[in-house]
Amino acid sequence: MRIDRRRGRLAIVLPALAGLGLLAGGPMLLPNDREILHAERRAQPVPVASSSMPMAPVSPPVLPPAHPAIAAQIATTDAATLAALTTQLIAEGQAVSTLQVAHDLVAAKRPAVALDYLAARPDGQAAATWRLRVDLLRQTGRTADASTLVAQAVQTRRSVPAADIIAAAYAIDRPDLVIVAAANHVVPPPDAALALDLARRADKAGRNDQIALLDKATTANWRAVDPWLAIRVAARAKDSAAGLRAVDDLPVEQRPAAREAILTAAGDREGLRTELLARAAAAGAQPERAAERLLAAGFRADAMAVLRRAAAGQPPTAPVAQRALYLMGPRPESDDLAWLKQQSLRGNATQQHAWLARYAERDRPGEALAFLSRHPLASQTDVMLMRLSLARTAGNDAAGRAVLTSMLDGRALDPAQVGALSAAAPARIEPAQAAAIAKRRVASGIAAPRDQLDLAWTAWNAGDAKGAAKWLDEYLETAPTDLPALRLMADVQARIGGDRAARPWLDRALAQTPADSKIRVDILEKLGRRTEAVALVETLRAETPRDRSLAALHARLLIAQGQAGRARTVLAQ
Repeated sequence: MRIDRRRGRLAIVLPALAGLGLLAGGPMLLPNDREILHAERRAQPVPVASSSMPMAPVSPPVLPPAHPAIAAQIATTDAATLAALTTQLIAEGQAVSTLQVAHDLVAAKRPAVALDYLAARPDGQAAATWRLRVDLLRQTGRTADASTLVAQAVQTRRSVPAADIIAAAYAIDRPDLVIVAAANHVVPPPDAALALDLARRADKAGRNDQIALLDKATTANWRAVDPWLAIRVAARAKDSAAGLRAVDDLPVEQRPAAREAILTAAGDREGLRTELLARAAAAGAQPERAAERLLAAGFRADAMAVLRRAAAGQPPTAPVAQRALYLMGPRPESDDLAWLKQQSLRGNATQQHAWLARYAERDRPGEALAFLSRHPLASQTDVMLMRLSLARTAGNDAAGRAVLTSMLDGRALDPAQVGALSAAAPARIEPAQAAAIAKRRVASGIAAPRDQLDLAWTAWNAGDAKGAAKWLDEYLETAPTDLPALRLMADVQARIGGDRAARPWLDRALAQTPADSKIRVDILEKLGRRTEAVALVETLRAETPRDRSLAALHARLLIAQGQAGRARTVLAQ
C-alpha cells in the first residue's frame, strides 16, 4: 500500500516537472538556421536516372517524447548516466528513443555530451543517427572525424538517406565526396543543378579528376548551362576539342573570341589560322579588323591577302586600301607589288594614275621605270614626270633625256609641273634641253635667279650676242654686283658695240673684283691698264712663285708691252 502511494505521487510530480522543463527548454528545441537549411535540402527530391534508389530522402521516424525521467536530467547529467538510465527504462518496458534523447541534448546546447551519449548506446551508431553524428562531430570541432564518417558512407550503399549524405558532405565542405558517392551509386546521379555546382567547386579547386569522375556518375549536361566553366576545364585538361565543343553553347557574339583564345592557348597555329580566315570571309566581316587579328597572330601574308581582296577596285584613299599600303611598307613583297600593278590597270584614268603613283613609290626605281614606260598612261604628263624622277633616281640619264625630250615637245605645263620637271631632270642633259627648261621656268614665273644667266650663256655660246644681252639685262636687275655676269656683259657689249661699249661694264666688274686676283689682272688688261696689270701679276707671283698659270699670264702681258726678252726670262724661270 505504501509503495502504491509513492508511485501515485511520482505519477503526479514527475509529469509536472517534465512539463515545466519543456516549457523552459522549449525555445532551445527550435532548429537553428543551419538545421533549417539542412532540412530544406533533405526535402528536395533528387532525380534518378535508371536507378532503384529513392527519389527523396527517407522521412525521419516519428519519435516518442523523451521520458520524463530523462528530460529532467538532460541539462545536468553526464552521457554515461543518461545512457544507463535509457537502458534501465527500456528494460522496464518504457518507450525511450536514443535519437530523441540526443536531440534533446543538442537542444540543451550539450553537443559533446550528445556525441558521447550516442557512442555509449548500443543503437547510437545506427543509420538513423548518422546525420546527427556528422553534425555533432562538426559542431564539436572534430571535422576530420566528420569527414571520415562521410567518406565511409560514400563508398558502399547503406541505409543512410542519399539527401543526408549530400547535405553532410556540403556541411563539412567536402562536395567532392558527393561525386564519389554518385560514382559508387550511393546517391542518385546528380541532376543538372547539382552537377553544375559540383563542377564549379571542382574547377575552383583545380580538380579535373573530380570533374572526370562526375562525368562518369551523371549524364546531366552542366556544360550547356555554364559553357565558360566547360572551356576552363577543357583548357586545364589541354583538350581543345572539348573546349571548342563548349563554345557552341555560348552567345553568338562571344564565340569567335572564345574559339580564338582556345586555339591560341592550345598552340594550334593551323586551327587558329583557319578560324581567323573563316571570320574574315564571313558576311559582314570588317576586313581591317580581321587583318589586324591575323597580323597579331603572326599571319602577315594572310592579313595582306584579306586587305588586298577588300581593297580591289577601291581608290588608294579608301581606309582598307590605306591600311594595306601601310602594311606593305616602303619595300613590299613581290606579291604585293604584283597586286599594285594590277590595281594600276583597273578603273578610270584617275584611279589608275593614283595606284600607279603608289606603285612607283614602292618598287625599285629601275623596275618601276620599265613598268611605267609600258603603261597605257605612259604618255600623260604626270606619268612622264614620274618616269623622269625614276630615271634620275635609277641613274639612267639616257632614259631621262628621252623622257625630257618628249616633255619639251611643246605640251602645256603648269608651274607645278615645270618645277617638278626641273627637279627631276637628269644631272647631265644637253644644253638645248637645259635652255628649254630654263625658258619654261621663266615663262611660268618660277625662275631661279640664275636662270637668266644660264640662258645668257646659252645664247652667247650659240653666237647670239643680242639674245645674251637681253637675258643679262634681266638678270643684272636683280643681281647688279654679280661679277661673272658683269664680265659676260662686257664681252657681249664688246661684240655688239666694240671696246667703248664694253668699258662701262668692265669698270663695274673691276669694282667687284678682289684686289689680289687673276680676274683683276684680266680686267685691267682689257681696260688698257697694262702697267697696273703687270705690277699686280708680279705681286701675285711673289706670293705663289710655283704657279705656272701666273707665269704664263705675266709673259703674255710683257709681250703685249713689247718686252719679249723679258717674257722669255719669265717663262724660263
